[in-house]
Amino acid sequence: MRQPRIFISAGEPSGDILGAELIEELRRLWPTLEIFGICGPKMRAAGAEALFGIEELSVMGFVEVIKHLPFLKYLEFSLLEQLHRRQPDIAILIDYPGFHLRLADALRLQGVYVIQYVAPQLWAWGEKRTETLRRVTDEVLGIMPFEKSFFLERSVRYRYVGTPQVDRARDAVDDRARFYLSNVPTVGFFPGSRASEIRRLLPKMLLIREELRRLHPELRFALSMAPHLKRELFESILGQSLGEPLYTDEGLDVFCQDDTNFVRGQSIHLMKTCDAALVTSGTATLECALTGTPMAVAYVMQPLSFQLAKRFVKLPHISLVNLVAESALVREFIQDFHATEVAAELAQLALPGAYRQEKRQKLLDLCMRLQGGLAKNAALAISESWAAYHESKRGSESGPSLP
Repeated sequence: MRQPRIFISAGEPSGDILGAELIEELRRLWPTLEIFGICGPKMRAAGAEALFGIEELSVMGFVEVIKHLPFLKYLEFSLLEQLHRRQPDIAILIDYPGFHLRLADALRLQGVYVIQYVAPQLWAWGEKRTETLRRVTDEVLGIMPFEKSFFLERSVRYRYVGTPQVDRARDAVDDRARFYLSNVPTVGFFPGSRASEIRRLLPKMLLIREELRRLHPELRFALSMAPHLKRELFESILGQSLGEPLYTDEGLDVFCQDDTNFVRGQSIHLMKTCDAALVTSGTATLECALTGTPMAVAYVMQPLSFQLAKRFVKLPHISLVNLVAESALVREFIQDFHATEVAAELAQLALPGAYRQEKRQKLLDLCMRLQGGLAKNAALAISESWAAYHESKRGSESGPSLP
């Protein structure tokens, strides 16, 4: 059986990481694999040929996507022209459902075997779209165990293949010296990886820091800076220059300002090292939980996007941590919240006591619900699906045997 030609597509940095890890595992199975698509720097480094870059797709939120629709339509048309010429056998569409579900529909018409890698969160906001997902995909490889029953009950061919944060958290190192942190209890702030998120959430985090300084002057702080974002973004919100880094190495810069260390890169190691954390909602919340660091979740949306989300999202929790735990394991602070309330929660999480110990134990219990080895499991699932699909296709082409 020949090796398939694979089209792979990611729409944002988190998908780029998943795609790169998957490409490496697929090449172990198919050493001469031809793979091309919409790629980020990590996918390109893993050997995928980029037809477009993820930088051209990275938008978020209802309003933001609407503003970019004309360009997304143009990109989709141009991409389909190229794919018609390249004729891939398999399409692996990583997360980013708004764009990918439309693309999947067109790819199925071209006879491509379509795999959605990371299930869209239809259990949160789009149950009516499960019929579309079932119709335009051949298989969905999911990364959250709690969604399996939802999709199977709706006849979506779904397989849970693991959770990426499990392996990353397992490899995280608690190393205060790496980040120039003393042994004083430290609260970490993780405002996200998108500029729009940071502009909305970081000012609130700074107010929370001021409240913690007032209530507990013994605390110290660390603030995570996404490495792909310019430091000027953070400096403009801080109202001051960070100066030269105290320490710099490949993938890591550490800046020190009074009681706060600003850390660019290696966020999951910083999560593991901090005594407590405030994390913006998203996959980072699960990463932090799996490192065992007590945490709270905060999220601030663009006002219109928030109003739309309130109308359409019907869930008891917003964080993946609480959804996996099926309980209010971590406190969530959404949209309009007071710095004093968040500061009080973070202080309880950071300082020694029964509350902190209870949260740590519950986070350790959470780890037992999740499976690691995502990229390897996903690659094996794709290989099995391709073999079964190829065999069924060959059987249908040969037709019934003569008596």
